[in-house]
Amino acid sequence: MNRITVIYLNLALLLLGVGSACSCNGTGPEKGQGQTALEAYWSDDYAGPLGIHVKTSSDGKSRMYLADKLLYVTGMNCYNLFVQCHESDGMKREKMRSTVDELVREQVPVVRFSGSPFSAGQFTYYFDRKQEYLDNLETLATWCDEAHIALIPSIFWNTASVPDYYKEEAKAWGDTKSKTYAHMLAYTEDVVNVLKKHKCVVMWEFGNEFNLAADIAIAGYADIPARAVETAYKGFAGKVASLDPEGRCIATGNSIMRNAQYHLMTSRSWDLDSFDEYRQMTEIMTPVPMTGMSEHIYDKDAREFSDKGKVSRAEQVRCGIQVADALKKGYYVGEFTGPVTAEGDSLTVRRHLIAYFAQRVQLSLMWNYALKGDIEYSFKADSPYGRMAFNLMREYNDHYRTLSE
Repeated sequence: MNRITVIYLNLALLLLGVGSACSCNGTGPEKGQGQTALEAYWSDDYAGPLGIHVKTSSDGKSRMYLADKLLYVTGMNCYNLFVQCHESDGMKREKMRSTVDELVREQVPVVRFSGSPFSAGQFTYYFDRKQEYLDNLETLATWCDEAHIALIPSIFWNTASVPDYYKEEAKAWGDTKSKTYAHMLAYTEDVVNVLKKHKCVVMWEFGNEFNLAADIAIAGYADIPARAVETAYKGFAGKVASLDPEGRCIATGNSIMRNAQYHLMTSRSWDLDSFDEYRQMTEIMTPVPMTGMSEHIYDKDAREFSDKGKVSRAEQVRCGIQVADALKKGYYVGEFTGPVTAEGDSLTVRRHLIAYFAQRVQLSLMWNYALKGDIEYSFKADSPYGRMAFNLMREYNDHYRTLSE
């Protein structure tokens, strides 16, 4: 990064209030002042409800709270944190242990991970060795309780795998009498019952980017109507809510809505959606009783509306927060451009973090740390990509300490 770029970024940070203890009236919080939500949550004397809770204020803003404090944090995706036990470690825990140890060394405060087999062929680990499988998940949660790492299990990461296993069509997710739907309820019950007593589990996600599969059969993909996705989400959220006495936040794991998500549902066309149509689709794709609105943001996916044109990353996030407030959901960025997808450009990653700080995004998670760096677009800790990623994460978590209620 050259000197002019550094000066530009420093000025931008100052204008946004990042790294500065000053405010207009001279009473702004000093760096490191006060106790963050995570620090309060992990304190030995904390006895309040477990996990993230979404509250809507009298002015219509919906925000995420942890330990009754506004949460502000950026963390990591670690897709195979749990599934590497069966994917590459023979149902053992050595790689999972090494991964947790690395997360501790890098001071990662919150991690999103896959909570289920990726392919239909891997379901034998769950069905034939269920106790061992669930014991591995329980062990992960115990370690993260001890290490003070908050976890977000994304339970059905690859939504194609379940109907594949049962030899049903993909749209079986929306059929409450299908084997796919029954499996969803049963597997969710197993996972939630294992994890719900653990303090480290702060949120529940359905899966990964299921919204992107909806209504694109016209492009040769499986037929999954948006309403089938909605049905699956409602069933999942209802099951979780019935099992979790803590009332933790429940979310989808969606990516940002496709630019034509509404028109794909209503007319099978790729015509651009308006801002209001984006809101309508988000409401369908984040149904009650879900309380968390997820979006994934990458540089290749510039948001465009029929009535606003192409929008900047900051405007895209503002639109997301506006919709979340209208729907009484807590907004978070479940994935964003990391150093590999940014092709090693730290400025690109930093611009994401600047935008999220400026818009007061309360939770954002970079893609993706893997112990061996062998997951798509992933980095190892001991690599130029990894050092960049973890340094930026720590820097912005330090900046987030300046925010107060």
